[in-house]
Amino acid sequence: MASEDEFQLFTSLRYDQLLLQSEENSRAILNFVTPSPFYMLAYHRDRMVEAAQHFDFFEVEKRLEDGKTLHEELLKRVQDEIKKTGKDEAMKLRLLFDKAANLTVECTPIPAVPLSTLYPPSLDPPSPSPPHHPANTTTTTTQSLTPSPLTGGALHLGPTSTLPSGDSSQSSPPPEWKIALDTAPTPSSPFTLLKTTKREMYDQSRLRALPPNPAGLAYREVMLYNEVRELTEGTLTSLYLFRGGRRTLRRILG
Repeated sequence: MASEDEFQLFTSLRYDQLLLQSEENSRAILNFVTPSPFYMLAYHRDRMVEAAQHFDFFEVEKRLEDGKTLHEELLKRVQDEIKKTGKDEAMKLRLLFDKAANLTVECTPIPAVPLSTLYPPSLDPPSPSPPHHPANTTTTTTQSLTPSPLTGGALHLGPTSTLPSGDSSQSSPPPEWKIALDTAPTPSSPFTLLKTTKREMYDQSRLRALPPNPAGLAYREVMLYNEVRELTEGTLTSLYLFRGGRRTLRRILG
């Protein structure tokens, strides 16, 4: 097990040329340079700064002070990857900083999605399915929202949502997630609050709660809860629950 001196800070974000067309992604609170092909880069920078401050990664904090410089550096890394592969496609960028502020960027191709998946026009309340009755021969389709495995928390539109004209052909239907509740609590700590490469607690949760060798592992998720029985997060995703007429990131278990 890695010691506390050996971990790295990290975040994962989306690079996508389609984002250059997004007015939402061009908001100053989300990006330092506009338009930008990076999904909410300012948000990811702020999260890394918070982690750097907490863990005393002083050199990382200094390196992240200039958001425009970070944008330019990531763009250069992406351009180098495009030259190597010959493909300018959507990618997940995994940014890792060690304590000396050395930056590693891992680029992984990811499926194309429409802008309406990255920035849903609305977040409608979920509609409960009516109980099935044998005499009812009609099929009712309910609207649902599922967390995207590609963007770290953006929400997919439900199956009854309408996409802009010509947009729906750009991607396949969102994947179906199978979710399990962990069988033991994961105590809250700075390593569950902030993103680092110290992730043993998430690996242990998946080993406990998921069956061995499950099919489609990437779309199987475990909900974690802490020592006071609060749902906290997933091992791969953030949890959004609809309760009391609003969405919340946390809920006390019954």
